[in-house]
Amino acid sequence: MNIPKKGRITLKFFSNIKFLSQLTINNIKQYFIKSESIKSDKITENSINWFGHATAVINLSNKIIITDPVFSSLIGYFKRTVKKPIYINNLKVDYILLSHGHMDHLNFPSLIKLNKDAIIIVPKGYFHIAKLLGFKNVFLLHPGDVYEDSFVKITAYEADHDGRRFYIGHDNESISYLIESESKSVFFAGDTALTNNFKDINCDVALMPVGCYKPDRFSYMHCTPEQSYEMFKMMNCPVMIPIHYKTFRISLEDFEETEETLLNLNDDAIKIIDIGETYTF
Repeated sequence: MNIPKKGRITLKFFSNIKFLSQLTINNIKQYFIKSESIKSDKITENSINWFGHATAVINLSNKIIITDPVFSSLIGYFKRTVKKPIYINNLKVDYILLSHGHMDHLNFPSLIKLNKDAIIIVPKGYFHIAKLLGFKNVFLLHPGDVYEDSFVKITAYEADHDGRRFYIGHDNESISYLIESESKSVFFAGDTALTNNFKDINCDVALMPVGCYKPDRFSYMHCTPEQSYEMFKMMNCPVMIPIHYKTFRISLEDFEETEETLLNLNDDAIKIIDIGETYTF
C-alpha cells in the first residue's frame, strides 16, 4: 500500500512516541533496581578488560589503551545497570581512542578524569574540544589515516554510523580503529551498522558492538548480534569479544536476548566476557 507522505510522517511521529515512552519506563524502573555486581579483574599484560558499554581497557606490552571512556553512573537519565570495576580509581592511560561524538561514547566528565599527557585520537569535530579539556597530545584521524609512533600503529576505518552528537548539522565521521603493536593487534569497531569496510582486517582480537538494535529502524546505524558476527567473519581474526551492551538501557532489546543470540551462533571464537572481566591473549 502506498502511504502518502503526510501519513508516513504521522506514523513515524507516533512510532517515536511509543519508543521513547517505553525507553523512559524501562529506565525509570532501573532507578529502583540495585546495580548488578560485576567482576573486577586485574589488568594484566596483553589483555583486554571490559569496563562496560564501549569502554575497554587494552594492555599491550604494559601500555594502556582505553576506548570510548565512559565512567559515569548516569548518561542523561540513563542509569548504569551494573557496578564499576574498582581499577578505575587508579587508572593511568597511554592512549585514548574516541570513535564518535555520541554521549554514550564521548563523555566529558570521564575524559576530564584521565591523565592529560595521554595521546588521544579523535574523529572529525573533536580536536579542539579535546584541547579545551586539557589534553596535550591530540591527533585527528579521518578514515584511512594512520597514527604511528615507536610503540603502536593505529589505523582508522570508516564505521557506518551517524557520528553527530545531537543529530544536527553535517554528519561527523564515526571511526573504527585497528591497534597494532610489535607483537599483538586489536580491532575496536566502535559503533556501526553492517558494513563491508572491515573485510580482510588482520588482528588477534576484535571488539564488536552487539547492542542497540531495537526498534528495527536502528539498523541504519547499529548492527544486530548476527550482523556483528557477520562482520567479524569477514576479518582474519580468531577472537570476537562482544561489547556495547549490558550497561545502559538505550534501546529496547533485553541484554539476555542479546547474549542468547550470541550463544546460539555456536562459535567458540565468540568470547563472551563479563563487565570487569579480563581476557588475556
